[in-house]
Amino acid sequence: DDEEKIESILSKNSYILSTAPPENSKDPVIKSYGYLFKKNSERIKWAGYLSTTSVYGDKKGGWVTEDTVLEPNLERSISRVAAEKSWLRFGEKFSIKTMIFRLAGIYGPGRSLIDRLLANERVYIVNKPAHLFNRIHVDDIVGAIEMAISSKSEATIFNLSDDLPATQLDVAQFAASLLKKKCPQTVSLESDLVSEMARSFYKEEKKVSNTRLKDELGYKLVFPSFKEGLFSIHKNSKEF
Repeated sequence: DDEEKIESILSKNSYILSTAPPENSKDPVIKSYGYLFKKNSERIKWAGYLSTTSVYGDKKGGWVTEDTVLEPNLERSISRVAAEKSWLRFGEKFSIKTMIFRLAGIYGPGRSLIDRLLANERVYIVNKPAHLFNRIHVDDIVGAIEMAISSKSEATIFNLSDDLPATQLDVAQFAASLLKKKCPQTVSLESDLVSEMARSFYKEEKKVSNTRLKDELGYKLVFPSFKEGLFSIHKNSKEF
């Protein structure tokens, strides 16, 4: 069963990275397997948890750092804060180095506007031309976490975000230009074509600082902005 599998994994590994989203306002990994972590705590050298920048809440377009007060408004973001606290308590209780990674909007091969446009999906861009937000390429997520595992940094929380907050329209126009396609149609936030998840996303705006990631961890982004990221995805796509 799952418990036997987890125990077998823990008996051979010293590092834990949890990517599971909260369930019913609790972290499902800690809830289900916390006792196994306790049992193997002397073997575990490092633990990491992938969270989200939505924990900061709405900052009216202002900048946030890892020290910014958390003011989550959405239920899923409130649950993320609770999950972060669970992992940090776990690390403190068993003297295990534990890090929280707050991820901006994730994109990468198979998960980008390039892929959607190449697949001829019907793509609609919400008409919010001044709404800026950050992204992070999946390769930079992996690279930053690999560096964090071996880092001597005492920091416990890192924002994983790029250097260039941009609008969704900026991204769509750039992707379309690479593919020599028309830019996707813009629609109002109130349109039936916009999902409830997307609507809730546009209720908040913030720009996410990655200074700690670069200065304290020493990580150099492979894709500093969506432009380098989308260019790479396009270059490696079947269309190129």
